[in-house]
Amino acid sequence: MVVYATKLTGRKIAAGLLVLCALALGVGRLVVGGEPETVSVSAGDSIACKLKTNEDRVNFLRGYGWEIDETPVTEQAVRIPDVFDAAYQSYNELQKSQGLDLTRYQGKKATLYIYTVRNDPSGEEGVTASLVLYRNRLIAADISSAAADGFVRPVTERPAAQTEPDE
Repeated sequence: MVVYATKLTGRKIAAGLLVLCALALGVGRLVVGGEPETVSVSAGDSIACKLKTNEDRVNFLRGYGWEIDETPVTEQAVRIPDVFDAAYQSYNELQKSQGLDLTRYQGKKATLYIYTVRNDPSGEEGVTASLVLYRNRLIAADISSAAADGFVRPVTERPAAQTEPDE
């Protein structure tokens, strides 16, 4: 019989927990069969994540079912206002519905990426997906129409395709 004794330290506990988490995630992926094609966000969930590369951003949008051009039409530095006016308050409410909140980024500089959406159910031309990142962390995301009477929706919302009424 072999007996092995060791002193349990915080470092060993943390390492053991990391190994257990990695195993659980690996087994979960095997059982479920990989990444889901579409993802939904329920109340209280957040879509906040790190998106370090263009490929990460494209895959993020595709994960919600959006077909986009892989090259952004715009990539620019933006500044989140120190004080939100009514329009920004409304936009932030849309972000909160996805588990994001811009208030902690007031006065900060961020990067805006805009992609052309090819499969919006409205069939409308000029629909874009906007991602706002602060230090590669997603802080805002939306799908919007360029039309004067257009829309702004959460990136997590895919409305049903509009159909013509029967005559």
